Amino acid sequence: MLHLTRSLLRTAARPVPWRSSYSTAARASEPLRILFCGSDKFSCESLQALHDEHKRNADLIRSIDVVVRPSKPTGRGNKVMSEVPIRTLADQLNLPVHVRDTFTGWAMPKPNGDPINLIIAVSFGLFVPPRLINASKYGGLNVHPSLLPDLRGPAPIHHALLAERTHTGISIQTLSPKAFDEGTILLQTPAPGIPVPPQCTPQQLHDLLAPEGARMLVEALRRGLHVPPYQPVRENEVGPGSGKPALRHAPKITTADRQVRWAESEAGKAALQARVLGPLWSYVKTEEGVERRVILEDVEEVLDGVPLGSGGEKEGEERWRDVTFLQKPDGARKAEEDHGRGRTEVVTLKYGVDGSADGEAILVRMVDGSWLRVGRIKVEGSTSKPARSVLENMRSK
Repeated sequence: MLHLTRSLLRTAARPVPWRSSYSTAARASEPLRILFCGSDKFSCESLQALHDEHKRNADLIRSIDVVVRPSKPTGRGNKVMSEVPIRTLADQLNLPVHVRDTFTGWAMPKPNGDPINLIIAVSFGLFVPPRLINASKYGGLNVHPSLLPDLRGPAPIHHALLAERTHTGISIQTLSPKAFDEGTILLQTPAPGIPVPPQCTPQQLHDLLAPEGARMLVEALRRGLHVPPYQPVRENEVGPGSGKPALRHAPKITTADRQVRWAESEAGKAALQARVLGPLWSYVKTEEGVERRVILEDVEEVLDGVPLGSGGEKEGEERWRDVTFLQKPDGARKAEEDHGRGRTEVVTLKYGVDGSADGEAILVRMVDGSWLRVGRIKVEGSTSKPARSVLENMRSK
């Protein structure tokens, strides 16, 4: 019997009908001289939208200066300098670019001799200090891809998917002089939010939210929401309402987040982890007691039927194979340590060969009885190979 697996559904991003959380007449604003701080492709959508609006309506946006982070070394040996996407776009649009990795001692530019009067930071990652915010007549704005205060932090798209949120959205907030994501929310996707497509990937959700965030940013400027006194979104419209999941923080994604937690994870959670974060990793302990770090690829949950080939249950319990995984502490948050993540867990699981494919993938029985298919394994320092041959090679040594 063939089994079904959860595969990625390439859901095309569709335009989302937009409406404001409240209505108000546009308030008068001086022509805006914007200092735009950005980095990635999400921020590129907002910069492009602002530039388009500047070309259409110079009475609203008079000028745009762009602040970018320095290029970072990448690749093997850190020999290749990687330019941030926002720098490439700013150069294409012929906008003035200022490269900064700190704002200490830096004076903002004066386009045509006039001071900057609005700072806009989108996916920037560097805190804009109070000195600059206070020096701007209209302070600062930020585009955040979540329904704040839910998913406050630098990685809301990934954490929305990891938390299996069914809806998310965009929040336009002021820049707080005290902390990230603690400004006044001026505009927000109305409840229940933008539906998250089934089996959505971070890239798909990014492609859904980035243009919506750009459009809402321009709409906020057209309506003068950046002009004090601010008119915040009503309290009952901020974040999940009654009966919604508890608020969740969205910290930066690290390598530790991709470690498989065998002692507590079910197949569905591991497959979700792989879909959102990419290839997972773990440690395998050989029969000789040698620990090898491995990368697990082509990971899926088995949903219906378990067709085991050689070494599987259908040919007798004695044909099962054992594999011992080590779940090591990641030195992460105190809350995780309180749940037993401050020590190494040794977990021995049964696996068989996937009889429905080419016989090279394995099916691992998780601690809760669910099944996880692993197509390929890469032992650190080696190349990716079929999972079955990698484990059999470890047993033979």
